[in-house]
Amino acid sequence: MLIEDKFYQKICNKLNENILEITNSKRRIINEAVSDLIKGGGKKLRPFLMFLAASFGDYDQEKLLQLGSGIELLHMSSLLHDDVIDNAKLRRGKKTAQHKFGKEEAVFIGDFLLSRSFNIFFKYLDKSTLGKMNKNVSLLCEGEIEQSEKKFDLEISMRDYYRRIRHKTALFFALSSYLGAYVSGVRGKKLNLLYKLGLEIGMAFQIKDDLLDFEGEEEETGKILAQDLKEGIITLPVILLFNKEKYRNKYKRYNNKKLEPEVVASIIADLKVAGALDESQDILLRFINRVKKYLEQLPNNKAKKRLKKLVEAQIERKF
Repeated sequence: MLIEDKFYQKICNKLNENILEITNSKRRIINEAVSDLIKGGGKKLRPFLMFLAASFGDYDQEKLLQLGSGIELLHMSSLLHDDVIDNAKLRRGKKTAQHKFGKEEAVFIGDFLLSRSFNIFFKYLDKSTLGKMNKNVSLLCEGEIEQSEKKFDLEISMRDYYRRIRHKTALFFALSSYLGAYVSGVRGKKLNLLYKLGLEIGMAFQIKDDLLDFEGEEEETGKILAQDLKEGIITLPVILLFNKEKYRNKYKRYNNKKLEPEVVASIIADLKVAGALDESQDILLRFINRVKKYLEQLPNNKAKKRLKKLVEAQIERKF
């Protein structure tokens, strides 16, 4: 992806060092859980997007490093909580905190990281921006709750899906882009452009994740094939499959029921035959093209070039 980009590598290294310092605790399992997440090789796209958006203004590198760490800690906290809810044993190919230390411990570690992130935001953000931050976190939680409520609902609509991924994923990307630009003095049309660009990158990112759930190699994604479907999370490829009357009728008796392994295997096979994966790829490209339209309106600089690489990476990435 962006591994060859020295600027990206530099930011990731600085973020890792800073996060370890910020979260250093007398409690061993907190330090170990944070270390595991860092060693798991998280992409850190959100803070990287923050830095790129900031490059369209006049930014303070130390301030951005702290805010980027806060954004990543908020994300890490959500991952820990997600793993408890999903009873996940693996995260990026390694044992999850809930599997390694226990569910209660994992929840408290997630809460600890959440508290550390808001310490940073309270220090560096004004009251209005904190309000935007809190609103986005609330919508993220609502998106996760909606996803939980809709488990094994095979009749979920495209509209429901887009709203869910907008809340649980895309708004976080948009917020990252907005924060980077805003604290660097970007205002007006350019600030709005960077917010929208972040939002569409987030939508594309989640759609690609949902495709990788069926197409990715387990060794690369660090996830079990069709893990979301097995857990009852109905994503874009499955929705597109069930939009076809033939398959909607075939599986309607399984609606709102836990899917047995043989049913999951049948759905996976039908996704390929029916072309639902190809259709999902076409929708991904639509969102990529939206991002490119916003990019065209931004001034030319190194950040714009890196944003183009970031966008193209969403098409080709394997994890």
